[in-house]
Amino acid sequence: MKKGRSTEMSREIEAPVERVWKALTEGEELQRWFPLEAVVSSADVKLTWGGGIDWNMEIEEQKENEYLRWGYDKDHHHLVGQQARRLAVEFFLEAKKGSTMLRIVHAGFGEEESWDDLYDGVRRGWQTESLSLKHYLENHAGKNRVVALAEITSKKTEQELWDILFKNSITIQDDQYTYNTPIGDSYTGTLLYSNPPQDLCGTLLHLNNAMLRISVERFYPGADNTIWVWIGAYDVPAQKIEEIKQQWQEKLQQLIN
Repeated sequence: MKKGRSTEMSREIEAPVERVWKALTEGEELQRWFPLEAVVSSADVKLTWGGGIDWNMEIEEQKENEYLRWGYDKDHHHLVGQQARRLAVEFFLEAKKGSTMLRIVHAGFGEEESWDDLYDGVRRGWQTESLSLKHYLENHAGKNRVVALAEITSKKTEQELWDILFKNSITIQDDQYTYNTPIGDSYTGTLLYSNPPQDLCGTLLHLNNAMLRISVERFYPGADNTIWVWIGAYDVPAQKIEEIKQQWQEKLQQLIN
């Protein structure tokens, strides 16, 4: 079986290595920064984001506070290639005087063009997911997260969709941003990751330092683009987050066709 492509990134987190390990290996902790739902057993990890997006991973190897490896098979990528592949995600943890250096390696993607969208989405995804982990542990450790997730698919290009959402509506100064949103609210906070026309990630001051993520994704060749608007909040009433979700969902349906 061919080795294939891999993507790798590192993130320093101002939290003890034991806390980072716990956030990677316990279901309740995973739900506080990564998927909407997580179930962890001694043998596997089941993660779901809704809408049929699920990861069913086997725990192939782990060394407490140092190393974790999840493996998964072709059921995850049947739309992009027929060749059997064994993909894997590895987490390497290094303690650094109260903080932790986390390195993530995701390997096994096919070299064929049909894999390009999935590979690029995962590569970019770990940028924002690792920021989500960092944000959780440094600002809201031990708190449950409430998520507003609005999404819609469209045949429009990434740039067309990005312009609908952001053209003449966002200003950035140093690491701070202000976004006059389509739903009529003004979002301000720290800009964590900007990769137009695909990704924007930042904090939300008015929602108790929540985290905003907006992305444009295409999951496999020939698929429509999907817009995701994701807000993960802590110590904010669930009803308020649900109202924000509905506002975004209705506005996306009005804007995108």
